[in-house]
Amino acid sequence: MTLKKTFLLLFFFGNTLLATGQQTKMINVGDHSLEMIQAGTGDYTVIFESGFGTDYKVWGNVAAEVMNMNQVMLYSRAGTGKSEANPKPQTLEAAVQDLNTLIEQANLKPPFILVGHSYGAFIIRAYAAQHPDKVKGLVLVDPAHEKMMQELKKADQAKAVKDIELQNSFVPDRFRQENEAINRIFEKAALPDFGVLPQVPAVVLTSVQQRANPELFLHEPKGVEIWRALHSEFFSRFTSGAHVITAHSGHNIHREEPELVINAIRQVVQAATKEKARQEHEAKTTSLHDKLTQSAVYLKQRKEPKAEAVAFEGLRDSGFGERTINTIAYQYLNSPATLPVSLLIFKYNTVTYASSANAFDSYGEALVKQGKLKQAEEQFHKAIELATAANDTSTLKNSKSHLEKIKQLKSSKRL
Repeated sequence: MTLKKTFLLLFFFGNTLLATGQQTKMINVGDHSLEMIQAGTGDYTVIFESGFGTDYKVWGNVAAEVMNMNQVMLYSRAGTGKSEANPKPQTLEAAVQDLNTLIEQANLKPPFILVGHSYGAFIIRAYAAQHPDKVKGLVLVDPAHEKMMQELKKADQAKAVKDIELQNSFVPDRFRQENEAINRIFEKAALPDFGVLPQVPAVVLTSVQQRANPELFLHEPKGVEIWRALHSEFFSRFTSGAHVITAHSGHNIHREEPELVINAIRQVVQAATKEKARQEHEAKTTSLHDKLTQSAVYLKQRKEPKAEAVAFEGLRDSGFGERTINTIAYQYLNSPATLPVSLLIFKYNTVTYASSANAFDSYGEALVKQGKLKQAEEQFHKAIELATAANDTSTLKNSKSHLEKIKQLKSSKRL
């Protein structure tokens, strides 16, 4: 197949329709309107950004699967599909502004997972850098790289220039303006300064498919090697994710191997969910620590009721369960400075989990450590009562052992 035929097929041939039952909408983004479609439900909104010259339909096989677990938004950039052309110069900055306005006008709510193919990767990178608080993951499908032509020219100036000329000759008139904007990026070997990319889970998919008779230097072994190296360098900017290499599909991985893109999105969503849980846990821990620190201050001031109220409030608001709170209590118990606060934490568990033998047994241990033996005995007796009823042999054994130790301590003191 010739390069020209490949190019035309890439842009115009039999796009897979997204069978969602949803109708496309035309959303005004200022002085032109864009075709978009929304579907699915879930905690994340997956936003798809197509490659140069293609509309939203190229994502059909991917989006139809992703929407089963997430919200999806697909759209056609200005001048593609049914979207109106932008009366202003169709630069990368203009495309990013369109996406930003579309998201606002469609009332899309973060968190977002951005998926971009080829030139579309430039757009999602820019949006992510401008809105780091909204973007929680990136999937870059055989993404364009601003240093591509620079590196190809280093390897073979003549072949690289020929690549540019060939590709320019096949671009339809309605895409020439955007193509020229892309060429300017390649000439500078740099994107406009949109800011720093957020550290979010990211998956980069790279095609290294070998062609029998490559018409482009980019598709020759050396060109493929450069392409892969640029993707590896880009992926190294992230601390979480994966770099997936495929030799079974060409530049349109999302159409030839949609399962790779689907799995990449799932991986990013799962990683983003774990990161969200980690951040929430960290925030709760910090808030609880602040409350317990204030409680310690009240204890030093001999304001015990106030100290207990503040500690209990912090523990309740944390949402932590009995085991987690018990672990925190033991951490505080191991330091003389925080031992008094640990008693309040253990006490909280006996109040909140009044049927837990282990809660009373642990509280008794803490009271023993502070020398409050009579109160400790009361807790152990309660633990034995609950453990017997629940057939909790382990706690029953522990509590009886603790009572025996208290008995021995009392005997030694009498001697």
